[in-house]
Amino acid sequence: MSDAKQVLEQAIDRWNACDRDGWAALYTDDVVYEAPGGARIEGLADLKEKYFDALLTAAPDRGSRDVMLFAEGDVVVEQARYTATHTGTWRSPDGTEVPATGRALDFPFVGIFRVERGRISSIRIYYDQIDLFTQLGLMPAAATT
Repeated sequence: MSDAKQVLEQAIDRWNACDRDGWAALYTDDVVYEAPGGARIEGLADLKEKYFDALLTAAPDRGSRDVMLFAEGDVVVEQARYTATHTGTWRSPDGTEVPATGRALDFPFVGIFRVERGRISSIRIYYDQIDLFTQLGLMPAAATT
């Protein structure tokens, strides 16, 4: 499969279906993942463990919803919502652990993906960390006026 948008559509479908092996088959061995807070994961083995497995453990019902994809050449931009219930320990890529809170999560994110020879080679995810931490109960909600 060479169409970048189709590759990402498959990755999203496999992510939402919790199909780890099928999802991983769509990434290069030297994939690089970057996210807010200085998160960086290099290599498919670490991506499976520190991203897919970590988020599945923390929130087995997690998924990408309301997905919009925009493609230009080998770059695909995903705008979507991450929804989940935090029922298990979440381990961030740096090893920080957050015990289950039981809280529902629902926040928007943007992902930028580069596809090379039919496989995803880089991911950059952008989301509001304060919104996530507030939903997890790790930060107080903003004061209202």
